[in-house]
Amino acid sequence: MMSSGGGAGGPGGGMGPGVGGGGDGRHDDEAALTEFLSTLMDYTPTIPDELVEHYLGRSGFQCPDLRLTRLVAVATQKFLSDIASDSLQSDVLVLLYSLLKFQESRELFRRICLKA
Repeated sequence: MMSSGGGAGGPGGGMGPGVGGGGDGRHDDEAALTEFLSTLMDYTPTIPDELVEHYLGRSGFQCPDLRLTRLVAVATQKFLSDIASDSLQSDVLVLLYSLLKFQESRELFRRICLKA
C-alpha cells in the first residue's frame, strides 16, 4: 500500500529542488552543460553532421540545433571506438593464446624427438 506521506513517489515525483547538493547544484550543472555544448561547435567529429542528421531524420527525430547533432555524432563515435578497441583486444588475446599453444606443441615435439 502507498503511504499518504510525500517522498520519492509522492505528488512532487522525485527529488525536490534542495535535495542532493543544494540549490546551486542545478545551476552548476546547467552551466557545465552549456559550456560542454558550446565546445561541441569547435570539435569536428569523425561522423559527418549530414550523416547523423539523415539517420536522425529517418528515425523521426528533427532538431535544428547543430550542437545536439554533434552530441549524437560524438556518442556514436565513442560507441564505435569502444567496439573497435574491444575487437582489437580480443584478437590480441587469440593471437597470444595461439602462440602459447604453438610453443607448447613445439616443446612437446622436441621432447618426443629427443627421446627417440
